[in-house]
Amino acid sequence: MVGREGGENVAHVGRKTPKILLIGEFLLAVVLFRYLLNFTSMVSPIEGSWLKVAVNLISIVLSLMLTILTVNSILGIPSARPQSWRVVVRASVILFITNFIYGFLEDMGLISTGIVFRIEYVGIIVVLVDIIMFLPSVRKYYTPPLSEIPPLKKWFMYLFNIPLIDAESYKFIYDGQAKDHNR
Repeated sequence: MVGREGGENVAHVGRKTPKILLIGEFLLAVVLFRYLLNFTSMVSPIEGSWLKVAVNLISIVLSLMLTILTVNSILGIPSARPQSWRVVVRASVILFITNFIYGFLEDMGLISTGIVFRIEYVGIIVVLVDIIMFLPSVRKYYTPPLSEIPPLKKWFMYLFNIPLIDAESYKFIYDGQAKDHNR
């Protein structure tokens, strides 16, 4: 458990947030803005088939969930917790997939997904966020204190709930134990 001393998080002592994460937060804020704009076009009454109305209602619910997911990601970025890293990367993947689906539905004429910019731009932004999250300096920031930075493969596996750092590697070995440990 991470303690607090004088209002400062002990895990953050001597660790500064990488500046590139500010760009990631900004890009996610742009995605959030776009989802908020979705409500202006989706909530308007629709004339047409029952299929268009059903897809529109599902899109409204999905956009609301994606908005909450994006806000959760933005709030988690500065925490330096590995779980927050995982939330941001997973959210980016989900946002990318749903934007692809939105683009397909828009091409079919079933929904209108927004006013300001196209879905392809949101996809590019989300991929950039994922690239930022996998940068070495960012992975170092999200690595727990007093531990080695796990290899890239471990970070990918962590997305699927495989522990980033196993308990065996996160222990202290004292001089007396080191002799027994090396046998």
